[in-house]
Amino acid sequence: MSEEAREAAFTPKVGLFRRRPAMTERWWTPVVSMNYNDHLGHNIAATACFLGLFMGVGMCLTAVSGWTVTGIFGIYMVLLPLYHIFEYQCVALYNPHRVSMESFMFNPDGGNHYYQAMLVSIAEYIVECWLFSNAKTPGLITLLGLALALCGQLIRSLAMITAKTSFNHLIANRREVDHDLITHGIYKYERHPSYVGFFSWAIGLQLMLKNPLSLVAFAGVLGYFFCRRTSYEERTLVHLFGQQYENYRRRTPTLIPFVNNDMHAPKVPEDPDN
Repeated sequence: MSEEAREAAFTPKVGLFRRRPAMTERWWTPVVSMNYNDHLGHNIAATACFLGLFMGVGMCLTAVSGWTVTGIFGIYMVLLPLYHIFEYQCVALYNPHRVSMESFMFNPDGGNHYYQAMLVSIAEYIVECWLFSNAKTPGLITLLGLALALCGQLIRSLAMITAKTSFNHLIANRREVDHDLITHGIYKYERHPSYVGFFSWAIGLQLMLKNPLSLVAFAGVLGYFFCRRTSYEERTLVHLFGQQYENYRRRTPTLIPFVNNDMHAPKVPEDPDN
C-alpha cells in the first residue's frame, strides 16, 4: 500500500484504518497509527507499562537492599515514574479535554533538557557512589530529601486537582470559557503551588541522592526558569483577570522569589519558553 493510500484509509480521530491494509502488507503490519504523539489507547498502555516496570524494578531494589545506597536509588526509581503517572492522571481525571500524550510531561520544555538533567543526576550518583561510597551512606539528609520530594509531589498534585479545568501545562494568553481564577484550597496559601511543588520535588530527589553538583545545578536552573515563567504568568493573569487577580496576589504570598508584587501593566511580554 502506498503512503498516499495509507493516509487516505486512516481515520485520525480514532486512530484506526477504515479498511484493512492491502494483503501485500506484512502480516505484522499494525492497523493503527504507530505515531507515539497520537493520544491512542496502545500508546497510553505502552507508556503506563514502561513506567510500571521502572517502578517495579525500583521497588525490588529497595526491598532487597533496604536502607543502603542501592535501596535509595530504588526509591528514586519509584518516585520518578510516579511523578509522570500523577501528571497524566490528574489531567485525565480533572481536565480531560486537554489530556494528551504530552500530559505525561516527559519533555516539558520541548528541548530534551529534562532527560539530560535526569541522566546527569543518575550519572553523578553512580560515579560518587563508586568514588565516595561512605559519603553516600543514607542518613538524615536522605530522609529530609525524601520528605521534601514527597511534599513537593503532594503540593503539585493538589494544585492540579484543585484547579481542574483551569490548570494548563502551558501558560494561557487568552481566557477560555472554563478558565477561572482559582483562589481556594491550596491556592489560598500559595498562588503558584504547581511550580513550588515541582521545585520541591526536583530538589528533594537530589538531596535524597546526596548529589551536591546536581542539587546546586537544579536549584539554579529551576530557580531562574520559574522566576521568569512566574513573572510572565503573573502579567498574563493581570491581563486576563484585571483587578480580581491584583486583589488576589496582594493577599496571597508565593515562595517563588523575585516576583514583582507591584505589576499593574496589562501588557503581556514575550513568552519566556520561546
